[in-house]
Amino acid sequence: MKQLPIIATLLTLAISLPGQPAAAQDAALQQGEFQGVPYLSGGVSLEEREQLFFTAADYNLRLLFAEKGGSYLSDTEVVVTTRDGRKVLELIAQGPFVFARLPAGEYRVAATNAGKQQVRDLQLSTKGQRQAAFYW
Repeated sequence: MKQLPIIATLLTLAISLPGQPAAAQDAALQQGEFQGVPYLSGGVSLEEREQLFFTAADYNLRLLFAEKGGSYLSDTEVVVTTRDGRKVLELIAQGPFVFARLPAGEYRVAATNAGKQQVRDLQLSTKGQRQAAFYW
């Protein structure tokens, strides 16, 4: 009869362990907000990418930064503006991915890496996720 409390304790411990690495992964991601727009940035390590993609459904904009050969890039300056030029998001990406939650509308995304800028015009809707990749 004493085995039941031991088994229950071990099960509780086993169930709680997977949550601990996820909390550690959260700390490695750049999580922030710019003028009310929440964003996540990172993805340098496999663990960070797993955490980003686990939360991907919470964001309607997904950006990727890489070299033309496929190697991921970080330290990319990202500026998102509305159609009338109002800045709604600005950050330095801490990895190859940036996820953001913006209101539906038309936006211009300017990404600069190693002094070279690329620009994409995007339409975001209330449903789904828009993706844009930038390759240097």
